[in-house]
Amino acid sequence: MVSSPGSVWLTLGMARPVWSGTISFGLVAIPVKLFHAVRRQSVSFNQLDERNMARIRYRKVNAETGEEVGDDHIVKGYEISKGRYVLVDPDELEPFMPVATKSVDLEEFVDLADIDPVYFDTAYHLAPDGPPKPYVLLARAMEASGKVAIGRFVMRNKQYTAAIRAEEGRLVMSTLAYADEVIDPADIDELQGLEAIEVNDKEVAMAESLVASLAAEFAPEKYHDEYREEVMALIQMKADGEEFEVPELAAEKPKVVDIMAALEASVAAAKEARTRHPAKKAAAKKKSA
Repeated sequence: MVSSPGSVWLTLGMARPVWSGTISFGLVAIPVKLFHAVRRQSVSFNQLDERNMARIRYRKVNAETGEEVGDDHIVKGYEISKGRYVLVDPDELEPFMPVATKSVDLEEFVDLADIDPVYFDTAYHLAPDGPPKPYVLLARAMEASGKVAIGRFVMRNKQYTAAIRAEEGRLVMSTLAYADEVIDPADIDELQGLEAIEVNDKEVAMAESLVASLAAEFAPEKYHDEYREEVMALIQMKADGEEFEVPELAAEKPKVVDIMAALEASVAAAKEARTRHPAKKAAAKKKSA
């Protein structure tokens, strides 16, 4: 795409595979390609010298002397206590590096409901990298059984555990966090003792009414990164030489102390919104029927 002078474009391009290999289970091997399922979008800025618009560069310096350090003097160290390090040579790490087998080795099939969502990390699309029939066969069998495959694979010298699920005839893979990476809620003081907090039936009923009044089908396209969109609009205006007036910051809303008053006001506002948008109301009734 060719842009006119001053225009700001976001070029995404065609999706490219980030890994290729095979899905292996038993004696079956299915060639696949791995594509990112999510393309993160954010606004990033460069630091510049305002005098000549040159980029600001960062250098590796000694924290004590402030002198620049060459790569030949930089070693790897693991801090075991404040200011105390254990040095590790890259050659000593070599034997522990996972072997890149180019294979997703499936070990078991489990129910999706058995996997706590907190374990899900990065999502990928799996696409066939050869005759599609074996891929389609596996996807349909998994979709019919409702099972999720758990396996391991190596990408960029790092081993991952992954969950593969079938979705509308396609395979989607998500890397999983390891159990020792997931924070135990018991380690968070603010989450302790919640079961002892008393709430009465009227409060629960009002909260349930609020939930019911806001019930809808999930439509991800409704949600936007408003900050990024507004910043990009600002950048576009500046690039086009247009004037831009900085909007005033919204005043912070006062905190509501009375929980029942807050719930009642929220339910009333939700009902009023439903009245203004009958299509949403009809959709909610259709779903409950």
